[in-house]
Amino acid sequence: MKVYMAPMEGLTDYMFRNAYDEFFGRGKIDKYFMPFISPNQTEKFLAKEMRDISRDNNHINSIPQVMTNNSSDFIWTARMLYDQFGYDEINLNAGCPSGTVVSKDKGSGMLKNPDTLERILYEILSDNYIIDNHIKVSVKTRIGVETPDEWERILAVYNKFTLEELIIHPRVRTDYYRGDINKEAFALALKESHNPVCYNGGLFTRRDFLNVIDDFNPDCIMAGRGLVADPGLINVLVSDNPADYVRNLDEDRRNMKLLHNRVYEERLKIMSGDKHAIHRMKEMWCYMEYAFADCRKEVKDSQKAQNMNAYKDAVNVFFTNCKLEEKPYITFSKKF
Repeated sequence: MKVYMAPMEGLTDYMFRNAYDEFFGRGKIDKYFMPFISPNQTEKFLAKEMRDISRDNNHINSIPQVMTNNSSDFIWTARMLYDQFGYDEINLNAGCPSGTVVSKDKGSGMLKNPDTLERILYEILSDNYIIDNHIKVSVKTRIGVETPDEWERILAVYNKFTLEELIIHPRVRTDYYRGDINKEAFALALKESHNPVCYNGGLFTRRDFLNVIDDFNPDCIMAGRGLVADPGLINVLVSDNPADYVRNLDEDRRNMKLLHNRVYEERLKIMSGDKHAIHRMKEMWCYMEYAFADCRKEVKDSQKAQNMNAYKDAVNVFFTNCKLEEKPYITFSKKF
């Protein structure tokens, strides 16, 4: 089974990806998908995008993702990524549920009109530059905007094209990241898709993974929030016997501290001042805290820190006092 890391804006940048691969991935992640690039009118990459796609920062198998509803912008971005950086696989984001994205008919907003989605895919995949350079195009998608009834029509569009793979989060846009995944929709894709299918969504614990295996036994899975919250989950995902795999939770906790510290150190190098780097680290804590026993006080202390020394002290206390738990289920706060 192939395992991918999902792109998460503000979290899984090259600093996190590289640290994760060093302390947990170690060849266990087949593909790391980058947070999206959004083409702009200047036809130039933003500074943060340049850092994230630079080959100097990507010695692991990282796949750029593009957020656009314009085929010309996608093709220009693919050309630049291939010519300047050698990326021969690009992922199209048709799944982001953010309101600001969907209002522009991007992300899962592309699913509002399947005819428009079909036209965009046709223009991309029939482009001579894409074809001549054998640039592979994959799509990360949801199953609709408001109702699962939309999925059959959307899947029929994808079936008209040869994609590298179809990464499916089986929820509609209005679900955001809440509620149960739609098993029937993913089962339909496994049965009817003309393209390779990858499962994405709700993989936070061993129990979640075993449920996906029992329900679908997919050839490929993608996890995002689950691997940020509990990086050691990867060892369960790649185990030959995930139900019986015995985790070393103390070792995972030690490696989580090393992962955290490496990401923090790398962010300090590019950010002006302690506060900015600490603020960015708080996004990681929003997920990691759920994999531990009740340590709200320790998490709160780390989030209240205003300078490097206070933050490091709080982090050391957290990883000393708090125990990692392998929970049967993880429930994130409503904001997710």
